[in-house]
Amino acid sequence: MMQYQSNISQVVKLKVKQFSDLQNPDQMLRNVASGVLPELKKRVHILGQATDGGQIGTYSPGYMALRTGNYSNSKKVTRGAKKGQNKDAGVATRGSRKGQARMKYSRTADSKVILSLTRQMENDLSIVPSGKGYGIGFKNPENFRKSQYNEKTYKKRIWGLTLAEKQLAIKIAEAFISENLKS
Repeated sequence: MMQYQSNISQVVKLKVKQFSDLQNPDQMLRNVASGVLPELKKRVHILGQATDGGQIGTYSPGYMALRTGNYSNSKKVTRGAKKGQNKDAGVATRGSRKGQARMKYSRTADSKVILSLTRQMENDLSIVPSGKGYGIGFKNPENFRKSQYNEKTYKKRIWGLTLAEKQLAIKIAEAFISENLKS
């Protein structure tokens, strides 16, 4: 007499659970946001590119002085390899901070807009829950306000995803689905 044993019921339960898990998109959306976030940060805060791939904008000469600390009353290095470079940002000559030392941000002299001076906005850009799962956004409402202000100021869409970022998101989602359907 021949006996037959099968684990088909366990396999079916596992597959049903896998499909059920895919109905809740939270984990997949979190993975997609985690994968796209570094690319978005690099594009906006390092490369200075808007969603269309073009440059966000150009900083004004006045803002560049603040950004680089290159004021006429800045103290200069007098010796060594850095001779002639600014030692500090000088002191404020007007306003409520008159006579006080200016903040030196030590940012580059490149005038392309990268939306990063104190790095507060850059560091706050993160994965955030939304009504439909997870996305990329700001935890601090002030940074969200700044992001909207910059889009209006430069008249460009900055925070949307580029075609390459959308393709990356699709690739991550497909990999997640494929991985979750393996047994």
